[in-house]
Amino acid sequence: MNVADPRALRELLRRHDIRAATSLGQRFLVDRAVLSAIVDAADLSADDDVLEVGPGPGVLTAALATRVRSVTAVEVDPRMVALLEETLAEYKNVRVVQADALKVDLLGLAAPRLTRIVANLPYQITTPLLERFLADARRPSLVVVLVQQEVARRIAATPRDARERGYLSVFVQSFAEPRIVRRVPARAFRPAPRVDSAIVALRTRPQPAFAPLAQEPFLRLVSDAFRHRRKQLRSALGHEAGLDRERATDVLHRSGIAPERRPETLSLEEWVALARAIGVPEQ
Repeated sequence: MNVADPRALRELLRRHDIRAATSLGQRFLVDRAVLSAIVDAADLSADDDVLEVGPGPGVLTAALATRVRSVTAVEVDPRMVALLEETLAEYKNVRVVQADALKVDLLGLAAPRLTRIVANLPYQITTPLLERFLADARRPSLVVVLVQQEVARRIAATPRDARERGYLSVFVQSFAEPRIVRRVPARAFRPAPRVDSAIVALRTRPQPAFAPLAQEPFLRLVSDAFRHRRKQLRSALGHEAGLDRERATDVLHRSGIAPERRPETLSLEEWVALARAIGVPEQ
């Protein structure tokens, strides 16, 4: 069954009396070119074990299953779990797990040797899912996700892209090297969203960029500073790191960072230097 065909998908959903639950971010991919671009970006082989989150009717799942050793698909909607029994019946290498991806040991559900995460992410939970994918030491070497185009730009933003660079940029780049593969127009989905999307490939790092510094305090420093992105760093550090103006200025000078700069202008290397100067401990 080719559920990537809009007519076939519409008929399938009609027979099962299912409408996309926008409250769950369900938007089904119906563009074969985009589907092929996702699969190609994942650089798959017959030895790969893949985790997919939010398979919906199984369009991407089926495409993955033809290329890899196994697919573990995590779906929260029981209606879709029942539907997948029909659309994926011929694929014996697919395991569907009904679970909330934000409440389970997500990477623990996958095969013991997880090598890829490939997913069309629900817009409203993109950031927490990326945090679960990347901050986990079991993260695979490659993560390919379909996200809102605006989120894709934030993920890939450098200090030159100050308007779009934020905590998500530094977080993702601490664990992976992002690449925007291609833009995906809204018409590639049913129902169509109001915004375009993009495919992003995240080639993960063997060790986080801030290693051997401790993960939680480093990320907390970055997150806290971005809460005051309109302030100069010497002021932002006073609010969140508990440093008075003189101490904050000294720490920034020792990091090679001008005190009047703002959080979005710092490179990943400068964040690490600042964390060291402040005294973020090693793991």
